[in-house]
Amino acid sequence: MKWYYADGGRQVGPVEESALDDLVRAGSVRDDTLVWHEGMANWQPHGTVRGPRPAAPMPAAGAEIRFCSECGRPFPAAELVMVGNASVCAMCKPTYLQRMREGGQAIGARHYAGFWIRFVARVIDGVLLAVVGWIIRMPLALMIGTSVALPRDPGAALGALPLLLGLGGLMALLQIAIAVAYEAYFVSTRGGTIGKLALGLKIIRADGSPVPVGLAAGRYFAQWISAIILFIGYIMAGFDPEKRALHDRICDTRVIYAK
Repeated sequence: MKWYYADGGRQVGPVEESALDDLVRAGSVRDDTLVWHEGMANWQPHGTVRGPRPAAPMPAAGAEIRFCSECGRPFPAAELVMVGNASVCAMCKPTYLQRMREGGQAIGARHYAGFWIRFVARVIDGVLLAVVGWIIRMPLALMIGTSVALPRDPGAALGALPLLLGLGGLMALLQIAIAVAYEAYFVSTRGGTIGKLALGLKIIRADGSPVPVGLAAGRYFAQWISAIILFIGYIMAGFDPEKRALHDRICDTRVIYAK
C-alpha cells in the first residue's frame, strides 16, 4: 500500500508501508501527522488510522548512542550520517536535504552563539555564584570567627596563621565545589547554566546530543585553561566558524541558540 503524509504543509509520498513505519520510528511521522492513501475519503491523523507506533528496534548492547539532529531521537552512532555539521538518521536525511535545497533552515541547523552574548551569560553566572557562595560561606565564616579568636600576643597570632590559611583554603574549595555542582547539574539536565538559559542559549555535544554530567564537570575545569592563558581561550570563540572557545574544542561541545 502506498501512503502519503503531510510535512510542514507539504504532501510527501508515495512511500511504502514499511518506509512509513521507519518514518514513525524516526519521529518524522507522529500520531498527529496527517496521512492518506487511495480509498480514504479524507486525510486523517496517523494515530487514528494506523494505531500505536511500531516499536523501535533495540540497539545492540554496548553500542554508542547518539541523537539525530533532525528528529532528536536516539540511534546507534553507526546508523547516523553526517550532513554538514549535523548528524541525521537515514529517514530524516531526505527531508533535511530538501529543506536545505529550498533555502530554509533545517530543524537541526545550528545558530552558534558568539563571544559577546556568551560573555554576558558568564557575567550572569558569576554574579549568581558569588551571591550563592556568599550566602553559604558567611555563616561558616561567622562560626569560625567566634570559635577561633586571634590571640593578641604576636607570637601566638603567628602560630594561628596556618589554621587561618587552612580555613581560607577550605572556603576556596567550597566555592569551587559549588561552581562545579552548578555547572554539572544545569548543563547536564537543562542544557545550560542559568545565565545561558536566560539568554536563550544551550550547550550540546558536536553530534547534537546532550552533555552528560561528567563532561559538564570537566568542561568547567577546561574553562580554567581558557582563562589562565590571558582569556585567549574565550576570545577564540569570536574567530571560530562554529564559535568554539578553547574549552569547547577540548570537550567537543558547541554553544547554540535554543530553538
